[in-house]
Amino acid sequence: MKEFTYKLNGLTLSLGAYAENVVRVRLCAEKRETLFERYKIFTPPEEEAGVCLENGVKCGNLSVTLTEGGIVFETPKVKRRISFVNDKLSEKRAFFDAKTSNFHPERKQIVGDETNTEQVASDFIRDPKYFTLETKGESFYGLGESNVDRLILNDKTYLMRVLYTKSEIVIPYVMSKAGYAISCNTTFWHAVDVCQNDPRELCWYLPDGDIDFFIYAGDTLKSLLERFTCVTGRCMVLPKWGYGLMFIDQYNADQFEVMRNAATFREKKIPCDSFSLEPGWMAKRYDFSVEKKWNTDRFYICDWMRRTEDEFTAHTPYQRMFTTALGRYGFKLLLWLCCKYDFTANQENRAGNETDFGFEPWFKHLKTFVCDGASGFKMDPCKVIDSANEDRVYANGRGEAEMHSLQTTLYGKEMYEGYSEYTHLRPMHHISGGYTSIQKYSACTTGDSGGRYKTLVWILNSGLSGVSNITCDMDIFGKETIHYCFFSAWCELDSWSGYSHPWWAGDENEKLFTFYDRLRYRILPYIYSAAINAHLSGTPIVRAMPLEFDEERLKDETHEYMFGDNLLVGSFSDKIYLPAGESWIDAWTDGIYDGGQELDVSVPEDRGGPLFIRNGAVIPTQAEKLFTDCRDDEYLTLQLYPAQDCDREYVLYEDDGKTQKYLDGEIARTNIRLSRRANRIQVDVSARLGSFEGMQPERKYRLKILTGKKPTAALVDSVPVGFEYDEYYTSLDMSMGRRAEIIL
Repeated sequence: MKEFTYKLNGLTLSLGAYAENVVRVRLCAEKRETLFERYKIFTPPEEEAGVCLENGVKCGNLSVTLTEGGIVFETPKVKRRISFVNDKLSEKRAFFDAKTSNFHPERKQIVGDETNTEQVASDFIRDPKYFTLETKGESFYGLGESNVDRLILNDKTYLMRVLYTKSEIVIPYVMSKAGYAISCNTTFWHAVDVCQNDPRELCWYLPDGDIDFFIYAGDTLKSLLERFTCVTGRCMVLPKWGYGLMFIDQYNADQFEVMRNAATFREKKIPCDSFSLEPGWMAKRYDFSVEKKWNTDRFYICDWMRRTEDEFTAHTPYQRMFTTALGRYGFKLLLWLCCKYDFTANQENRAGNETDFGFEPWFKHLKTFVCDGASGFKMDPCKVIDSANEDRVYANGRGEAEMHSLQTTLYGKEMYEGYSEYTHLRPMHHISGGYTSIQKYSACTTGDSGGRYKTLVWILNSGLSGVSNITCDMDIFGKETIHYCFFSAWCELDSWSGYSHPWWAGDENEKLFTFYDRLRYRILPYIYSAAINAHLSGTPIVRAMPLEFDEERLKDETHEYMFGDNLLVGSFSDKIYLPAGESWIDAWTDGIYDGGQELDVSVPEDRGGPLFIRNGAVIPTQAEKLFTDCRDDEYLTLQLYPAQDCDREYVLYEDDGKTQKYLDGEIARTNIRLSRRANRIQVDVSARLGSFEGMQPERKYRLKILTGKKPTAALVDSVPVGFEYDEYYTSLDMSMGRRAEIIL
């Protein structure tokens, strides 16, 4: 890494060219390895990135140079100054203490957990400092679950500390459409004032630790997220079945109820991929230990019928366990975990510290449950984030204030590494919490916050902070919630307290739920492609409108969002604004509307909200399925929407759906181009580029094209072919590597 160093106020200021358009800034007395570096969470710097200047560094379009009392960073679009002068420290400390309740906000008991933890508060403020960014009226986005009612961060002060139901996903990252972003490289509790105390200033206050942050440059918010996740880690791709429906059964369910519910899903043809059990599966209520056992009164799994850890990949599972029966009918099983473990011991061992800390890696005791048929775990962070003992010292020698938030990321890392190394499969774990880099290791939920409007805003803000695989606990008793939840990155129906089962929610809710569930499974190729794209680019599946559009009208829009490239979802509002510059197709009526206007929402009674399709959209779909088998499809339907003149390209990404081989580039892409000029529509579908294990050598497609009227001719590679026309749509078959033309 090319680096410029300078002595400033007795400290060493270092400016490092970390990667293309990324510079790391550090001001410290002594350089020490950060925990993100030590535990190999962040991507290492590119050795050949950038160049040194006379008074700084330049990396791509970003230059950072020394100035009096601070630094200046500059791109072709923007120039800003960051000051390290701390001449108002007492004033800043008083301000941030008032805004954050002295960094000791009131805590809330975790729902269902009756264990008590002694409340011990301590003064962890050892070496307070701050740095300030001079702003010029721009709006900022990011900070994870920063707001639950808006996207723009300005005019508020934020506590960067993981807190149950208040700020469970904390990502110290802010970005601006002015063309830059900043992420703070610290794990200590800290706070950010976004232009509240001073409208011309963003101030990062650090009660302890070094001043250490990254500056990113990019022309768009998407390009900034790409750079941020390049450093902190791209979001993982869940197993393909993880993007189907997960059903969380009620707390006191036993194996017979689970199997009855599974049978009902299949009998009613309601697609579902996985069942998740609440803490009631354990013999001891909320068992935090590494000696967990099945509650055999509810789930009859005895030692004599179990595989050993060494037998996981070698033997056929015992046929008479309920877990095996679930698997025979396409269901995966997940188990709830309660946790207050210290993950730093295993991470220290992995980092080369050979100390025996006296306790085993957390995942070790879970192998036996994987052998029993568990394909994933619900990682309730419990005392990991609800811990109140601030005098605690972790195995790595660090205190609660430094480790508390990072523990959520380490939890995800521990589970990700343990499961994938043991099974050689992709994990499907999820957690209601997270700190920087959680997207690398786990799916996330909005926790015990319901499934209504504020959870949508939480999801949008998390997406603006690099977290893609996030959903909420669906509320099946609200039409709008069913609508929006089925258009989230992954999908769960939580019936932990009972009677949120589709068939117990009332005929109307069951019908609505079934419609959306089947729709989701039809468009699963589209969703899964967006998930792979999120891994490759950092662009989330659920996209806040400012990520896609520059219109002033949309800069703080929370009642609509893009789902992948082509679907516009409206929710919790009786109006929707259609972005300007293109036309939009109402998915429920096939009506075509010009962008740049706000519409009064009028959705059918059997729908939960508006859904619009971008002109020129390509939506790959599959045949109806009740569960996801991860096999490569020989046949897909491409739903195409050239409602008006257009020229659009779409990339369909695919892989084996279950292993980690996508990390080594085993991904296939199909380039699809859709254009329309006057009365001629053209569709080009490439052969698949790249490969993965199990990929079909040939792929056939059914094209279903919105033409609005019956064509006069259809051709494939200039040869006339037969077609069908039915109510605005024209359908024909073709193979990959071909061109279809429709003459109207």
